[in-house]
Amino acid sequence: MTLLKQYTLKTNDLLKMLKVSRMTLYTWEQRGIFTPPRIGTRGDRRFTPKQAKEIVEAFKPGGKGYWHFKPDW
Repeated sequence: MTLLKQYTLKTNDLLKMLKVSRMTLYTWEQRGIFTPPRIGTRGDRRFTPKQAKEIVEAFKPGGKGYWHFKPDW
């Protein structure tokens, strides 16, 4: 499996998991609370299932409240 194929979840998928609006996610990104991975030539935000789980855990009540992208490679 190539690295790009591992990034299967899009921003909409993550928004549904977090139950927040797109604007909330972008605000977190602007404030440095959330740093999404940028994939491909257009810089699309894409996530692996593992990253999505980490993000949901970080932002659930009692979670650490921030998440920064760290490449696995």
